[in-house]
Amino acid sequence: MEARAQDGGVDTNCPHCAAPLTVPRIPPNPYLRPIKNIVRQMKGVPLPFPYLPQLIQLAVLTSVLALFGVLFITIGVVTQAAGVFRGLILDTQKHLREGSTVERSAQAISIGIYSLLFLPFWMIQLPFSLVGSIWSSRRLSALLTLTLLLAVAYAATLYSHHLIRFWHSF
Repeated sequence: MEARAQDGGVDTNCPHCAAPLTVPRIPPNPYLRPIKNIVRQMKGVPLPFPYLPQLIQLAVLTSVLALFGVLFITIGVVTQAAGVFRGLILDTQKHLREGSTVERSAQAISIGIYSLLFLPFWMIQLPFSLVGSIWSSRRLSALLTLTLLLAVAYAATLYSHHLIRFWHSF
């Protein structure tokens, strides 16, 4: 078995028919590395007398660790699941070009099923990846853009009943 570079999958053979098969690896959780770094920082905090500055530092690090823990469980697991389904879709697309008509139709049905399973994870992940891409492309203007998007979302929720009544008047 050898690992493929583009998606981290492992090439192997089917145990039943010896056909070539790529098993996708589970992508790493994006919040695991920051959690490990914060734990390393917490372990490195010295505790000389007086303890108050170090306790404040530990409290801040603990709150950041709790935030990353929540993100690890929610968005991180969603990212991993989306990565697995994306790898399955890409691998099935590769196998779609070869084989008989029956095999290709089965591969096409598999792609449809994988896409339906991928869709909810992608929809959950989309706002976070959109904010991340905006932030990484232009940091200063991203703050203004994100503030404007949040203001529009807040205004839409605040005046949603008026907007719904207006749309139903047509």
